[in-house]
Amino acid sequence: SETKEVFGGYYLIEAADYDEAVQRALTHPHLEYGGTVEVRKLFEM
Repeated sequence: SETKEVFGGYYLIEAADYDEAVQRALTHPHLEYGGTVEVRKLFEM
């Protein structure tokens, strides 16, 4: 069977809050080539 999505890896970043993490994700080079980036909150310190 054919898959439509591929998980390509992950990055773990430290940010002050979720909004900062999103802003940082928007600069990821993967987006320049039609890729996607998903931001998830893992935990607060």
